[in-house]
Amino acid sequence: MCKILNTIILTTLLILSGAVTGSAAWQLTLNVSTPDPNSDTGAATNKLTIGADQTATDAYDNKFDTVALLRGPVQAYIAHPEYAAEKQKLWRDLRSDALPKEWTIEVNSPGEASAINIKWGINAPDNLNFTLIDQDNNQEIGIRASSEYSYNSTSNSQKKFLLRVSDNSAVTTGGNSEGNATSGGGCGHIKNIGRNNRFPGGPGSAVLNMTILFAPLIWLTMRKTILSYALLLIRRR
Repeated sequence: MCKILNTIILTTLLILSGAVTGSAAWQLTLNVSTPDPNSDTGAATNKLTIGADQTATDAYDNKFDTVALLRGPVQAYIAHPEYAAEKQKLWRDLRSDALPKEWTIEVNSPGEASAINIKWGINAPDNLNFTLIDQDNNQEIGIRASSEYSYNSTSNSQKKFLLRVSDNSAVTTGGNSEGNATSGGGCGHIKNIGRNNRFPGGPGSAVLNMTILFAPLIWLTMRKTILSYALLLIRRR
């Protein structure tokens, strides 16, 4: 009996810990490219990764952030003038999951004038809003409404963008925008109590949600064992 109970408890804890670790993480990737005859693919590309993690901070984190190695006809990076000189230009910048937040993105075109294309992919819950702002003309691009943005650069020029990420509390689904995942894993919708229906973020809320979800399954698993054990005790008397 104790062995069975220990197995059930261990399995439940593993499920809960997995939910707590990854529940609030999200990422947005931006591929900034320009035609390049010297490249094997015909284009020079810089990949930027922006996102959040429960264990990240809003400062530079060796675990999550990556310094940009800039060369070639396009040089894109996430700008941090407040950081130490060697860390002011990043290719990867993950921060804490508190919102709203803004990322400053700069794209240098050190060579001749050329076409610059920015494509993106989102791995984030549906309640997050992403807006890319071209600061030269104050044009706002809805990241979820489109998949790319292009412009023509001039020689030896720089373009600045601002990425704004905010939480839309009116959206209650915890789905993934790339995989169209839905909340509850087929066992019902999990609502995050006390966080205005936001995507689960705090360890306490995740544990509560998962406990509620798996309680019926645990009871069904244990019921037969408990009844058999009770009958055995009665027979021994």
